[in-house]
Amino acid sequence: MLRADLDPTSIPSLLRNLVLADVGDGGRSIGYRLVGTEVVAAHGLDYTGMTVEDLVSGESLDYTHRLYGIVVGQSVPVYSEGRFRWEKREYRLTRRLHLPMSRDGDAVDMVLLGQVFDLEHAGEEERLQPAQPDELDADLATLRDACA
Repeated sequence: MLRADLDPTSIPSLLRNLVLADVGDGGRSIGYRLVGTEVVAAHGLDYTGMTVEDLVSGESLDYTHRLYGIVVGQSVPVYSEGRFRWEKREYRLTRRLHLPMSRDGDAVDMVLLGQVFDLEHAGEEERLQPAQPDELDADLATLRDACA
C-alpha cells in the first residue's frame, strides 16, 4: 500500500488504535511517527518520535525485530497477538495487525499497525501469523472484482 493512499480523515474512529512507524534495515530500524491515543494510554506514554530501542530490550526487542522483519522483508501483512502489560495494571491480551506501506511503491519503508486491547482476557503466549501468498492473491482478486 502506498502511504499516499492512506487518508487518516477517512478513518477517524480507528486513529486511536493506530501506530505509524518508519522502518529500514530489513525491519531492524523502527521509529515511531504517530501513536494513537488508545495505544498511548495502554503504554502509559506517548512514544511518538522514539525508536523501538527506546521502549524495549532483550527478548521483546528480538521479537519486535523478527515481526517487523517479516512485514518488511516479505512485504506481507502480519497478525500477532499476545500478552501486554498495561501501565501499572495486570497482563491482558492484545491483538495487532501490521501492514506494509511504501512511500515510493517499491520498498517497504513504513508499517501501519492497528492494535486493540482485550480487557476481559489475560494474554497467552505470543502468536505471529504472516499472510500467506494464496491469501494475498485471493484478497487482491476480490479487490479487483469490487473495483471493476
